[in-house]
Amino acid sequence: MINSKLIIATVVGAVVYFLLGWLVYGILLMDFFTNNTTFYEGLNKEMPDLLILFISNLFTAFLVAFICQHWAKKTTLMDGLQTGLFLFFLMGVALDLMFYSTMNMHTPLALVVDIAVYTVMGGIIGAVIGWVLGTGKKAEA
Repeated sequence: MINSKLIIATVVGAVVYFLLGWLVYGILLMDFFTNNTTFYEGLNKEMPDLLILFISNLFTAFLVAFICQHWAKKTTLMDGLQTGLFLFFLMGVALDLMFYSTMNMHTPLALVVDIAVYTVMGGIIGAVIGWVLGTGKKAEA
């Protein structure tokens, strides 16, 4: 059930997820989210725990890779893109709505932007995972 391709796809997906998160949330959209977040004492850590963040990325990448390989049989770049878009959209909507309903933290605009960004990132992560899962396949005759 767990094979080397699944492990490699998971690790590569997690690295892409980690780097994309740093680029998108940590650099490109940092000012936007700063301006659309209500800050409270102790809300954010001075420095994020990057190891735990990467472990979170590993679990999410494993979920996508496992679904692609074992349940959906999606092992191409385009299949992975579609699967990643779909899964991350669902996860983004579910998590952001839960947070929005229970916390007074983000503006409605930040909620919509976060869902859109998370969905696009998921498509990229899924595409990479699908591509890795499809490498080494024999061409069909």
